[in-house]
Amino acid sequence: MRITKSLFVAGLLLVTAMFTACEDDEIFDPPTVLTSAGGEIVLDEGVEEYTLEGTVLSDAGVAEIRLLEVTDDGNFQIGSTLTNFEDPNSVPYSFTITGITDVMVVKVEATDIDMQTSYSDEITLVYTPVPETQLTDAEQTEWKRVGGNDGTGLDEFGLKWTRNLKSVMAVIEKDGAGKFVQLAEEAWEEIETLEALIEEVEDAEDMEDYRGVSAEQDNTYNDVLATVVDGQYFLILVKSATVTTGDAGTTVTIDVEYKTADTE
Repeated sequence: MRITKSLFVAGLLLVTAMFTACEDDEIFDPPTVLTSAGGEIVLDEGVEEYTLEGTVLSDAGVAEIRLLEVTDDGNFQIGSTLTNFEDPNSVPYSFTITGITDVMVVKVEATDIDMQTSYSDEITLVYTPVPETQLTDAEQTEWKRVGGNDGTGLDEFGLKWTRNLKSVMAVIEKDGAGKFVQLAEEAWEEIETLEALIEEVEDAEDMEDYRGVSAEQDNTYNDVLATVVDGQYFLILVKSATVTTGDAGTTVTIDVEYKTADTE
């Protein structure tokens, strides 16, 4: 009888212990990762930054939150890991993504204190480039200097022509141009947009004058110049020059073509 009673008590204690253990080892669902936006997000023209916001819900409590970039080679963390939350059961988050210049796919990863990990839906960020400004079609004009008079036709380009060298070369000088440069011959055909012209001009060395045209004999040229005048860019092709002599003295006519675009 004593043995039976002892076995009953032992069984009761075992059941109680198992029940208590089940209460202590409560199983929680993995975190839920909510985002303020999803799917494909097309950024405004020229914008390279996006702030992704949302909330992570977790009954167990959130341990950390990370932002991942999704690529063909795997997932890579962007920025810092978020930890130490005031309310670990409902955690707002914010990640600012910079340097977006193409298509970028990201997702948010959340891990709770039970080491259960969940992810948000993937978000595709699409960079939209600023439309490039096409240069105008080439227009023809001429620069002319008669005898000792100032040259004409150069004002628009921020230039002047008031003298020739003793070696009889025309001296085309800056006169209002913010920058005056000479570019490679192929630049005339290759540069098609204002953005490309600005880049070439910024990289080129500024010069005070251009002395590439003879003032004593006819000739053909393929010199490419560029100027900036009050924010307007000019791409100039020096094509040829003719030299004639008359009662007014020597007349030098330089035939040029130009393309332009206004930055304003």
